[in-house]
Amino acid sequence: MSEIPDLEARIEALLRDNAADPAVLALLQELYDRYRTQERLLDRLTHISDRFQRAERDRGQSYAENYQRKVRQIEKIVRISDQYQSMLRDLNDRLHTISTQDELTGLPNRRFMQARLTQEIAQAERNGSDFCIALADIDRFKAINDSCGHAAGDTALAQVAEALAGNLREYDVCARWGGEEFLMLFPGCGGEAALVLGERIRNAIEADASRRPDLPPITVSMGLTQFRPGENLDATLKRADDALYAAKAAGRNRAVLA
Repeated sequence: MSEIPDLEARIEALLRDNAADPAVLALLQELYDRYRTQERLLDRLTHISDRFQRAERDRGQSYAENYQRKVRQIEKIVRISDQYQSMLRDLNDRLHTISTQDELTGLPNRRFMQARLTQEIAQAERNGSDFCIALADIDRFKAINDSCGHAAGDTALAQVAEALAGNLREYDVCARWGGEEFLMLFPGCGGEAALVLGERIRNAIEADASRRPDLPPITVSMGLTQFRPGENLDATLKRADDALYAAKAAGRNRAVLA
């Protein structure tokens, strides 16, 4: 590159030399002018190229920055989405619990038991299997509320629920049916076996209540029945309810099989 300024200087010196051949000087001048024109064009192209490269580099950096920013935004959205999904799952679990569990006793509620009984009837009709239900009612519950207050009534409900659940077989189900009533399901059980099981549960409730001096004596009456093929759930429940009323009429604190 250092040779170019020297060459330019020599050419300019020749063009200033009046003794040189005019024809040669004219040709040399034309060549030199073209050279200078090309040089200026090259300088412009170089300048344009430099600007273009800088623009591309800046654009590339801008693209990279935009890309990274978008990635961060997406990651944030994913985190929020995961949190939202977790909240929805928790809410769904909570709603399921609320819709199927009795808040006071922690037992399944009427809605859950109705669905479970419907399943049991379908299985019995399909497989010819037996099952029984038992409807239990706390004796003189209104008197407990009236004499001791509703807090004592709630305690009595929770105590009976605990005794019921604690004396069932592993595959039996007990639900709070409403008020002071509890409904039990005994799958794979005939009437006589269910009556024995009901009496055991009734005795356990009475024995447990005797150890609670803060409450009046607590007993339950119970009506039991076995599902009969071809009948609907309402018919089975009606027969258990009739048996419960028979137990009440016979003096309470007993189990009757219908």
